[in-house]
Amino acid sequence: MDIKKKLEKFKYALRSHNMSEREKEAYIELETHLLQSETMPFKELLARAKKIKPLVRVDGDHNGVLGFRKKCHDFADSDTLCFCKPCDIRNRSYLYDFNASSVVMTKGKPFAVPKHQKVGEFTCYHDTGAFYGCLMPSVDEVLQQMPAEIDWHTVDAFELSFPSLNFCDVYDALLDRHMSTVILYRFDNGLPKRIKAQPIVYNGQRYF
Repeated sequence: MDIKKKLEKFKYALRSHNMSEREKEAYIELETHLLQSETMPFKELLARAKKIKPLVRVDGDHNGVLGFRKKCHDFADSDTLCFCKPCDIRNRSYLYDFNASSVVMTKGKPFAVPKHQKVGEFTCYHDTGAFYGCLMPSVDEVLQQMPAEIDWHTVDAFELSFPSLNFCDVYDALLDRHMSTVILYRFDNGLPKRIKAQPIVYNGQRYF
């Protein structure tokens, strides 16, 4: 189904909801933006994926043992940011599938995330997949939805933050999407060589 048909279907669905015309227009504008973002040329998406990597936050040190419980809510100074091993940026949720084996390791410890600074943030909308009761954000959604005013060439990594882990709190039923805050980072000396050399996996194919 092309964008025009999807928008017409969306507008028709809005008719049954009690909201002002201004609110409907805002929803239509947002849905249009999201649908258009999904048409990003593969070449550009691949370039962004090579440049911008996902980070996942895990529990900090517990008596010398690093906790591997992923965190995307209630961040703490004791948390540890980790690089992820490559996974399909389109067909899999790097965060939903995240576990101890997902972390890039070196000498038995997570590969160190370099010194970094926050360079921006934005609200991202994530497909719910087969069931809206699971948070399943994918890398391509983040890369596609980055605001035009942010120069993605200056971004090295991102992290997702959900205001709540109760999916009902972050689910927009009209859009049928979950909402997160994407935090964008720049490393002082750019991506580490090891991370930069990671292949990009897209639809099961690996790109270097």
